[in-house]
Amino acid sequence: MRHQELLDAVVDGVHRVEDLARALGISPSTVRRGLTELEQAGKIVRTHGGAVPSPGGGELSWAQKSQRNAAAKRRIAALAADLVEDDHVVLLDAGSTTTFIAERLAARSGPTVVTSGLGPMTALHDAEGVELIVVGGRVRRRRGSIVGDYARGVLDRVTADIAFIGADGLLPGRGVNCPSPELAAVKELQMRSAREVVVVADSSKLHTGEHPYWAVVPGPHVLVTDDGISDEDARAFDADPSCRLRVAATAGGPITPAATD
Repeated sequence: MRHQELLDAVVDGVHRVEDLARALGISPSTVRRGLTELEQAGKIVRTHGGAVPSPGGGELSWAQKSQRNAAAKRRIAALAADLVEDDHVVLLDAGSTTTFIAERLAARSGPTVVTSGLGPMTALHDAEGVELIVVGGRVRRRRGSIVGDYARGVLDRVTADIAFIGADGLLPGRGVNCPSPELAAVKELQMRSAREVVVVADSSKLHTGEHPYWAVVPGPHVLVTDDGISDEDARAFDADPSCRLRVAATAGGPITPAATD
């Protein structure tokens, strides 16, 4: 068992030992050992019969992340949304930048949007001109994402015109950084299910990879970022033959370092 998977489950609201064991397919004794080690690392707080996330020890929620580098993300979203035609089938990944894209698409008439994110779902809930399809599966509440076999079952049956993929980090030739293998699997399937792949990442995400998991970008793709991108990063992504770089001008103040989607 990887401790990150156990921590993800606790952060997502699975708090009792028995429920954690059932969700992860491991024994209660293995869960208890893992919780002990996570508590020693300051990631969780043990409770009677289970655990809760440590204050400040878990990841920020997707709503909190939407406030990080918001000006840059909104400019990226505006440029990305302009790539969508009214008759397109669009895949929207979970994340704050993809939620801003959904807000742009809410005023449109004609697109079909398939999403694995609670943020895009909320933004498009009342958009009468958009056909909204939400994939099923397990909800990771703090990430605002839907993962698992049910999600894969829907995505296996979709061919989209364009997919917008969020990132916790991005390396040329390596792919999209993710905090869990489940999220990486969903991102890869979304990318394989679309004719065009667009990775949306503000400039603080470029050349970073704090998590151990990666979603491999399957082929040619567009990277939409902001004009806080360094010359070095611009040269690196320009040198990647599979990547086409598009830069959105950012209105507002400086970019906050190391934000995550």
